[in-house]
Amino acid sequence: MIKLENFIDHTYIKFIKTNEKLWLQEVFEKFEGFPTLEKLWEIMDEVWEEFDCDAYNLDSRVESFYSHPVWLLNGLFIEQHKESLINREVFSSWVSNQKPERVADFGGGFGSLARMIAKSSPNTQVDVIEPHSHKLAVYKSQNINNLNYKKKLEGKYDILIATDVFEHVLDPLELVAKTSLSLKYGGYYLIANCFEPVIKCHLPQSYHFYHTFNKALEAMNLEYKEKIIYGTIFKLNKKLNLNEARKVENKSKKIWLLTKYLHRRLGSIVTNFVL
Repeated sequence: MIKLENFIDHTYIKFIKTNEKLWLQEVFEKFEGFPTLEKLWEIMDEVWEEFDCDAYNLDSRVESFYSHPVWLLNGLFIEQHKESLINREVFSSWVSNQKPERVADFGGGFGSLARMIAKSSPNTQVDVIEPHSHKLAVYKSQNINNLNYKKKLEGKYDILIATDVFEHVLDPLELVAKTSLSLKYGGYYLIANCFEPVIKCHLPQSYHFYHTFNKALEAMNLEYKEKIIYGTIFKLNKKLNLNEARKVENKSKKIWLLTKYLHRRLGSIVTNFVL
């Protein structure tokens, strides 16, 4: 029988619940260690189906899905997956170069990115905004003096970060607008999304944003600054206008009916032409 200690630091085991240990052990035995990224996505889909989740009705079934040990596995996976670590190192380096006073990682989950930022920017206060933080994640951050877990945004931040968040919510634009209220004028919002059917918890009603999300945010008055790997940097310079973003959203939904079956590049060309 495979032992968890073969894949997880033994000091972490006490912060993992019994049911989580049993479930993780089954996974590690099945894959003889951590699954590949693609297999992890398959496991997530299996859990989604196990709870009979409905992407158009985010009720208690979906809450159970996001409380499942698969998300602990996801957090542990990230910290041993080369590409995931490189992406976070790039984001962390960009943040450090801005020399911010306060940073919030909204929906920061297991806190891997936040810990990188806090360690590379010791003079920056870093908040992980995560209402359902895992005990192990909190333990891994407890000796980092400039890092805190919080349930909601507090005060104003120089930089907000949301990676792999907006594809999971019913109204991405509303959430961007709401969270941006906690961003200082002149501050930056680092946003990284995957509006694609990679896993079933990526809501299909938002797939139309694949080509248009950045345009909607620009219409909202978030200024596009640059691309960083799979993320985008926006700057807040003036009051946001959600109504203008809604206009882009409405057009996006209509264009999607024409472009969703096209090759990505062709779909992008058509979308840019229409918008």
